[in-house]
Amino acid sequence: MKQSLLISLFVMLLLTATKAQDKIVTTGKDTIECRIISVGTERINYEQKAAGNQVTGKSIAISEVLQYFRTGQSGKSKRNDRIRTSRQKPERRYLFSLQGGLAHSFTDFDNYQNMMIQSGVPVSQAEDYVGKLKNGYHLNAGFHYLLATFMGIGADYTFFQATSDGKFLINGGSGSVPVYVTASIREKLYTHFAGPSVLFQQFPGKGKIKISETLSPGIVLFRGETRSNDYQIYWGNNDYYDGQPPQYYDQSNSLTTSKAFGAKGGVSLEYCFTHQLSAGLAANFIWAKLHKASVKSLNYNEEDQELDKALSVSHLDYGFTVRYNF
Repeated sequence: MKQSLLISLFVMLLLTATKAQDKIVTTGKDTIECRIISVGTERINYEQKAAGNQVTGKSIAISEVLQYFRTGQSGKSKRNDRIRTSRQKPERRYLFSLQGGLAHSFTDFDNYQNMMIQSGVPVSQAEDYVGKLKNGYHLNAGFHYLLATFMGIGADYTFFQATSDGKFLINGGSGSVPVYVTASIREKLYTHFAGPSVLFQQFPGKGKIKISETLSPGIVLFRGETRSNDYQIYWGNNDYYDGQPPQYYDQSNSLTTSKAFGAKGGVSLEYCFTHQLSAGLAANFIWAKLHKASVKSLNYNEEDQELDKALSVSHLDYGFTVRYNF
């Protein structure tokens, strides 16, 4: 009889201890059954039973906790909602972002394309050449300090490049008899953007999906490089030649630079592989207009020339992004 009573008491104590166990619910909707030791502003320390009646001490970041239940002295489990305010403080405050992919420029090349067509370049070849100038690739890097889990401040840098080259058969003659010559040209366009940045983060669903937005004012630096072979006619000191004057191909290079104020906005949809690493799809739009430009070549040099019409160097970037917290 006494033995049965002792067994009953032991079972009741075991059931009471099981029911009185603390619980931690993570942002991923996982439940950790444990005994909470302490709750700090950054982490929760707890114990879990392991194999062989061993007890293992562990901890979890506040930013990874949705809510927790802690048993009071009365044996009743109490839900603590204070976690909702404390979880706004991130455990890892530094965020590095890297993005790359394709880009589309909104620069107007219509006059340039018409000039090529008037020079004898076929329409399809002129459109293909200009299309390459409007489509390139980009790289973006960002570094932010997280003031809270949903907001950070830092800096952004974006690099854009587009390249186009072609060889065209055009009429290089100035007389009544057409003289067809080969004209080759190669152009590279570069745009750099840098400025301070504000980052916003959202964690919809179960915490595995993250939406990030960035806003940034900054400086845009533009650089255009042109290399071409020009068909030249040499007259020398003569005003008249008996027959066709000498002709030759000459290298012609030019450099165009400019700078302006710009603005950048970006958004990304990411999957959180861990609490430190996420990756996904991203898109940015950079706005800028050039009002002055400096042009330099062998026989021409003009600094800060006022443009008749502001030239847009805005572009849309899209590709993949990776973010890492530390």
